[in-house]
Amino acid sequence: MQALTGIRQFIDLRRESIVLALMLEFLHGAIWLDFGSPLSRSMMLIHLGLFLIWQPVWRGDQKLAWYNGVLFVVLTLAFVTWINRWLMVGWLVLLIGFCGGRVAFNRQQRAVYMIMLLFLVSELLMRGVEMLFRVDIARNVQDFFAILLPVLPMMVALLPVRGTERVTAAVDPLHAISAATLATLLVIGSMLNMYRSGDAYLDSLLQTLTVIGAFLFVFSWLLTPRLGFSGLSQLWLRSVLNIGTPFEHWLTGLSDVFRRNDSPDGFLEAAMGELAALHWVQGLEWKSAHSSGKVGERDRHVTTFEMAPLEVRVFTESPLGGALYIHCKLLVQIINHFYVAKQQEGELTKRTHIQAIYETGARVTHDIKNILQSLQAITSVIVHDVSGESSVAQRLVRRQLPHLTQRLQLALDKLQAPGSVQAESVYLKDWWQDLRNRNNDPRVAFHADIVGDPVIPADLFDSVVENLLENIREKQQLEPDLNVTISLASADGLVRLLIRDSGSSIPVERAGQLLREPLPSESGLGIGLYQAARQAEALGYLLQLRDNEEGNVCFELVGNTDAEAEAKTA
Repeated sequence: MQALTGIRQFIDLRRESIVLALMLEFLHGAIWLDFGSPLSRSMMLIHLGLFLIWQPVWRGDQKLAWYNGVLFVVLTLAFVTWINRWLMVGWLVLLIGFCGGRVAFNRQQRAVYMIMLLFLVSELLMRGVEMLFRVDIARNVQDFFAILLPVLPMMVALLPVRGTERVTAAVDPLHAISAATLATLLVIGSMLNMYRSGDAYLDSLLQTLTVIGAFLFVFSWLLTPRLGFSGLSQLWLRSVLNIGTPFEHWLTGLSDVFRRNDSPDGFLEAAMGELAALHWVQGLEWKSAHSSGKVGERDRHVTTFEMAPLEVRVFTESPLGGALYIHCKLLVQIINHFYVAKQQEGELTKRTHIQAIYETGARVTHDIKNILQSLQAITSVIVHDVSGESSVAQRLVRRQLPHLTQRLQLALDKLQAPGSVQAESVYLKDWWQDLRNRNNDPRVAFHADIVGDPVIPADLFDSVVENLLENIREKQQLEPDLNVTISLASADGLVRLLIRDSGSSIPVERAGQLLREPLPSESGLGIGLYQAARQAEALGYLLQLRDNEEGNVCFELVGNTDAEAEAKTA
């Protein structure tokens, strides 16, 4: 049972190789065993049936129409019935084209096609030419090939198979035509050389093989870059690109059109004008998802190129074909890529604008919320002040209202012109004294070690402190014994601000995302610290979570005042 399973797997993996080997064996028998006899015709019929199984034209899973099947059967029977030397030679040339045009995916497939090509070319030269032109070939040479050639298909069946799945190779038409043409050229060249020189057929064949082989070697060497020589492939590529117009010049003009036009539709119209300016283009019509248009005049010959999101119709005096069709398709594809890039550029600009509006609005909203909380604190003090003269309330209002007014004005300026608001710079000692005056909470301790009096961006420092203090106040609702320490140090132009609390640590997952992206918040927008970190980065400062331990959570704002001044100047 295991032996049968192994044989079945072997046959399944080598199905194509076995079919190909049998197809070649029956072809050899049909040619060499009394060509034209009933036995030869029967073997040819079997060969054509195996060819239908192996054929590389249609996919195996493709369902053919009934009339195609009937047509193939009729042609097969007609071929077998009226087979002659010319039909056989033509069939060999056709098989050589199929074999030479097959695309190999690995070395095993390449070896199979090379063996098949060697077999077919040998059949053509040793038997096909002898039948067609009645050339004199030594009997021992014919017997040698008659016995040797059947060994080649057996090698195809026994070659190792790579992988566990069969891969159907396609046929490259250009390679197929080249292989068939070379085989035909070899036959014609050998016969011409034989009749011209009077030499034997085999001698003429060897001479022709030598000449064609040398030509192919030199041509392949020229196509492959060697020792800094770009090869004929570059000349061929350049000739294809420059049909109708110098490609570099046209591409430069298209790039200028791309830079001059802001809208995708405007660029498309100008680009079509560039394409219509080519002397072989009479007119153009195009259609996209949002626009359509035409330029030039219609002509009787039209070529349509469809590539999302564009559909372009090119009118010419004569039909586009060959290299000119490839060239025109390349130009339309380049226009299409530029058009898609212009659309994406517009979408990116819109998203950037919306993102800027969102970030500015969220930041200003957060600032206003902090201001309202400060106003609520002042109002609460005023309401609960029981002294007759309200001296505490007056001092608090006198100290806080100018600062709140200034912050409200700055928020209003940001809303009116987000990009033109300049950061206010103050001296460090003045800002520190103002911060202490605004915060009289007994649970907040202040420590300072200021050397010199550098200039700092007040808006950045206020934003960092107020956002962190707001978060700490929310934390104090769950941890009433929490204490806060604000430390400030400066020396040699380096300013370091530390806000430390004695509460619980921040969860690890949340700490990893903090300051890098907006976080969801039940009591706020979750964007305050993120905006403060981005603002610090823009001004040459760094806001980071320095310590995150139980009883010691510390945020640090550090930066060089010289770097801040350079960023501000820039």
